[in-house]
Amino acid sequence: MSFSLEFKPRAEAEIADAFEWYEQPTIRQGEAFLAELERVERFIRLNPQLYPEVDPAIHRANLRRFPYSLFYVVDGKAISVLSCLHQHRDPVARPGASDA
Repeated sequence: MSFSLEFKPRAEAEIADAFEWYEQPTIRQGEAFLAELERVERFIRLNPQLYPEVDPAIHRANLRRFPYSLFYVVDGKAISVLSCLHQHRDPVARPGASDA
């Protein structure tokens, strides 16, 4: 069973920023970043409960080849990706962190 998945504007902007950074002439890994993102997205769609909750109802899926995590919520058959954050930056920036 597959779930629908949408990226919220914040997540889209963060993904675009990361892609631009990885597409720099000295790095040239933007396409690899997007491919890894799509791989994790497929796992989330197939089994959204696979990844742990880091706050009530907010799951975190780590990318394997890049230091980024997707934060998402599940509502019935719909998944909303709230954010795509670098794992070594301010943890307060992640969804739900300021609520604690």
